[in-house]
Amino acid sequence: MRVHPFLLTVLLVATAAVLGADKPAVPPPVAADRATNVQVIAYYFHGTVRCETCLKIEKQARAAIEWRFPLEIAEKRLVFKPVNYDQPENAHFLRDYKLPCPSLIVVRQKAGKDEQWKLLDKTWEHIQNPFRFDEYVEGEVEKLLREFSERSDGAQEGRSSDEHLSRTRDRLTLQNRW
Repeated sequence: MRVHPFLLTVLLVATAAVLGADKPAVPPPVAADRATNVQVIAYYFHGTVRCETCLKIEKQARAAIEWRFPLEIAEKRLVFKPVNYDQPENAHFLRDYKLPCPSLIVVRQKAGKDEQWKLLDKTWEHIQNPFRFDEYVEGEVEKLLREFSERSDGAQEGRSSDEHLSRTRDRLTLQNRW
């Protein structure tokens, strides 16, 4: 039996809405780290003209970050920001982060100033394997968030690897159903 792609899309959207319980409840937002004003920013830098892969990297990175870190986003400890470096006001980012091409950069800032940053240079390599891509992006964001948590209150607030494994298994299970 062949199912029309439109009907399959409608079915997937409806199922995702019903299975929305798979996503953890997000508490009301609180201020970013009050004592130190530290924030992690995942920038996706791109030009005005964009290829299909560039668009896919941005979409997949945003989805992975929003799915894995809803609490950190709600608390404004983590932000995802796409930035067009072809706009004159953003051209400095090409020099600041030595961008080789459209790139995902994870930055930890304190009081609005960069403390540490990392170019996620394997996004182009992993984009054809969504699970490896998500694992890579989530892992790099987790590192900066964990360091942020350890520095801000001396305790580790990062998610446990067991929770990450469980969420990954849940995602695989849902995707394998279709």
